[in-house]
Amino acid sequence: MHRVLRVWVRPETERPVEEREELVLVEGEGVVGDHAFGRMRHVTVVFEDDWREATRELGQDVDPAGRRANVLVSGGGGGRLVGARVRLGPTELEVKGVVSPCPVMDQAAPGLMQALRPGARAGVWARVVAGGRVVPGDGLEALPLEESR
Repeated sequence: MHRVLRVWVRPETERPVEEREELVLVEGEGVVGDHAFGRMRHVTVVFEDDWREATRELGQDVDPAGRRANVLVSGGGGGRLVGARVRLGPTELEVKGVVSPCPVMDQAAPGLMQALRPGARAGVWARVVAGGRVVPGDGLEALPLEESR
């Protein structure tokens, strides 16, 4: 099982993220206080091993906050979750797609956008199916089909 390592809110487009002690996820809406609240992509999740692989390729250590995701979790291979329902702490998400890296990521480190392209390294985006509070230490696990709503 993956574990939540850090959580962030992106209050404005193209502005730095703000690290938080918890995220509040609202069913059908997203992360409270995030600029994407109420839009299609409710929450974004990046995986620590995928991030490290990208920054290794880049040749420099870059804070994962530069990815501008909402959640950093341990492990890797987030792309395999596309199409699945997952439990993130007490919440439930439907993972809808892989995040396409954008030029804003190059603000954290030149070349980061390109380094995040292969293997879904930029993470995944999901819609909130059941809301709640997410904190570092919470687990992320794929739900068996019979447990998904």
